[in-house]
Amino acid sequence: MLTTIREKTQGIFAALILVLVGVPFALWGINSYFDSGSKINVAKAGDIDISQVKYRREIDRLRGQVEPATLDNPQFKQRILDSLIDQALLVHDAGAQGYRLSDARLAQTIRELPYFQRDGRFDSVLYESTLRREGMNPHEFESRVREENLAMQVQAGLSESGFATRADMAALARLLSQERELAYAVISPDAVMSKGPVSGQEIEQYYSSHTELFQIPEQVRVEYLRFSASDLNTGGQPTEEDLKKAYAEEAARYVTPEKRRASHILIALPAQATDEQVKEALTKIQDIAKQARAGADFGTLAKKYSMDSTTSPGGGDLGEIRRGVIPKELEAAAFALKPGEISQQVRSTYGYHLIKLTALTPEKRKPFADVRKELMDVVRKRKGEEKFFELSEKFRNLVYEQPDSLAPAAKALGLPIQKSDWFTRAGGPGITANPKVAQAAFEPDVLAQVRNSDAIEISGDTLVAIRVTDKQPAGRKPLAEVRAQIERVLKQEQAKQEAGKLGEAWLRELQAGGSLEALAKKRGLNYQSPKMFKRQSPAGVESLVAEAAFRAARPDGGKPAYDLVDLGPQGYAVLAVLRVRDTSDKAQSGAQEKALSLLLKRRGPDYYANYRAGLRQKTNIKIYADQL
Repeated sequence: MLTTIREKTQGIFAALILVLVGVPFALWGINSYFDSGSKINVAKAGDIDISQVKYRREIDRLRGQVEPATLDNPQFKQRILDSLIDQALLVHDAGAQGYRLSDARLAQTIRELPYFQRDGRFDSVLYESTLRREGMNPHEFESRVREENLAMQVQAGLSESGFATRADMAALARLLSQERELAYAVISPDAVMSKGPVSGQEIEQYYSSHTELFQIPEQVRVEYLRFSASDLNTGGQPTEEDLKKAYAEEAARYVTPEKRRASHILIALPAQATDEQVKEALTKIQDIAKQARAGADFGTLAKKYSMDSTTSPGGGDLGEIRRGVIPKELEAAAFALKPGEISQQVRSTYGYHLIKLTALTPEKRKPFADVRKELMDVVRKRKGEEKFFELSEKFRNLVYEQPDSLAPAAKALGLPIQKSDWFTRAGGPGITANPKVAQAAFEPDVLAQVRNSDAIEISGDTLVAIRVTDKQPAGRKPLAEVRAQIERVLKQEQAKQEAGKLGEAWLRELQAGGSLEALAKKRGLNYQSPKMFKRQSPAGVESLVAEAAFRAARPDGGKPAYDLVDLGPQGYAVLAVLRVRDTSDKAQSGAQEKALSLLLKRRGPDYYANYRAGLRQKTNIKIYADQL
């Protein structure tokens, strides 16, 4: 769904603020009237504005996921902007094509997000606290959900629209079903590595020409204060009054709402029904009602008479029904019935309905006594949060007003001054793994002037303040420290080159009539005896070797086809393709289905990529670089 909800979005999007749970998102969109957001844009795609606010939110979302320096990289910024432009164009085109996300579906989608659920149910308290922590307003979230959904609809439609000709399928099927017999030997660098030392001159030359490999980034150590609601001692036991008040306020958590199941029969009417058609439909639904009340099976009547093709095969079963999902007229009738009762005829935009309530599970509330222990935790947490918010301003003021030391704030609030290990701008262990903390440590005021940082909000109920105590400038590791490392690298490079030369010599010898097995045994190298395998089922064959085997030429005149394959750090493989076996057309029938699936999987995304590129080509796009 959403990128952070997709995906790996790291974190979650904030959702709608202060929504009445009993009226599921009925007021969505109203916040747009109060959203005075910035009118500054970073780009314009046709008539679509890409706001600076939206762009900066996307940058902020990625903080902590990339190196801080990356955020200032022009190419990185351009990629972010391009993604926003593509998204805007996709959404605009999707709307023009008639793609929609209804309000009901939007509400259901958000209610089903696990981030806002407790014990499998939407939790308004959790919901609101998440919103405050994430800082996204309702209008932004609603828009984002809609945009993501529309973009996904378009992508799915295009990705699934790929096609392939019979010739394409047959050609790929032949390749997929082809078998090759292969033998090979691996020449590892270790097997040919020199045991002699590397010269000091070579080491020094490598050290001088690869300075980037031995850089030490700027590092600091800090002392810090951590002030959290969870650490506060609120004192004493919650009173009975406190617990009962919390029980009333948290009622939704302890109530399992009633569940209703219903069936219906529909006699449909056209949109512009005549009086005669209405009269005829009414007579028919009344007759069916008479039969049902006389004892006829409702499900049988639904199968016979109902014009709802979706539910009639199942006896008119609507499944479990909830308020706000079915049309208001049907909802009113269904929720007025007792189990087994049949409604009067109900008129909707679809026609006349007859409704039967088939099952009812009453609302169930957990008794106060059963949740008393849980309520004590709730009350303690609330009191901790209240005390935290009361004292957090004091914490902020103390670290700001007395910038030369953390001691006054520590003493006033009874907090220990803690120390970190060394860390870089990318962060380090413990508290410094938080990107906000790492970023603050390298701010000019904090680093150069050795002042307290401002209070850093690392979560909704935790503040941190830091002070740099030690710093090390960027530099290069001394040669003595990395000499052994460089020697190992040079030996490996030399061995890799020797392995390549040996492999090339073997190829010449094999093409002259030599034996791969004999060469491998002579050197004491790993020889893999002949094995027949398919492209899709290499059966233990090294993947790079398997790929090379199917790229190699076919054996000619009974002689194997030889090749040399670079295995990276593992060295080289000398392979011999001994035989190629093509399957019959009959055997290919199953392979063609796999071929079709593979072709469509590859071509569908290509269609989508071309579609996106086409949208950009036909749109006048302006970039306001000075606003990035």
